[in-house]
Amino acid sequence: MDSILNILGDVTKKNITPQTLVKMGIILLIALAAYITVVIISRRLRKKVHIDDIRRKHVYITVFRVIKVFIVIAALFAILQSVGINLSVFSIGFGLIALIIVFAVKDSFQDIFMGLILLTDKYFAVGDAVEFEGKDGMVVSFTVRTTKLEMLDDRSIVSISNRNITKIKKLTHLVDIDLPMPYELKQKDAFDALNEICERIRQLDGVEKCELKGTQEFAASAIIYKIRFFCEPNDRPDIRRSVLMTIQDGLDARDIHIPYQQVVIHNSL
Repeated sequence: MDSILNILGDVTKKNITPQTLVKMGIILLIALAAYITVVIISRRLRKKVHIDDIRRKHVYITVFRVIKVFIVIAALFAILQSVGINLSVFSIGFGLIALIIVFAVKDSFQDIFMGLILLTDKYFAVGDAVEFEGKDGMVVSFTVRTTKLEMLDDRSIVSISNRNITKIKKLTHLVDIDLPMPYELKQKDAFDALNEICERIRQLDGVEKCELKGTQEFAASAIIYKIRFFCEPNDRPDIRRSVLMTIQDGLDARDIHIPYQQVVIHNSL
């Protein structure tokens, strides 16, 4: 710190010549012209971007902000060198400060980096249905730092830092339901019941198609069958409830009971 103050004191004692002032003025003019040019280009490009193209808009904003910061820093360094400051003296202190800043804003940089990847890769768009931490939601907005979801169960808004974007899974139209059936039920009877249920599911509003995939697993107390249906991801919670009710009604009509775990206690007295 003392060395930096000494250097600044030496600079104030320097005789700044007219040539130095001219050089500083030229540097400032060049930096100002570059800065204004970047601002004009940025505004023109943003005007050409369609109002719904949020990805490109945020990429432009971030890129041009970085360029403007670079111009300011470059101009400052050039002016310091023009008045005779040896910038190498600041290298150690500047490196330590930069290291502290990097650790302090590491999460923010990670958010921005992941946000740029998200915006350029077009992984999902506003209105897409996604899954986050086991719950279904819809993307309502995103920037280079955060993504906001509207959860489909209670319509709450969740803001997610883009560094956690890998926890978000884009939903498709496909929905699988694993249905346990008793071992005592013959395969033909099980398939007849499930095919009838699938036919009833196809009649539900919002269901695009439904099919019986067959035997999924031989579990400890039941045979697991898989039913697959397709619907709009945003309608999934409501349609899934309707499908489960249809399955329940179909099994009740045939007097088929879904197996469940039971605890048997033997009394030796």
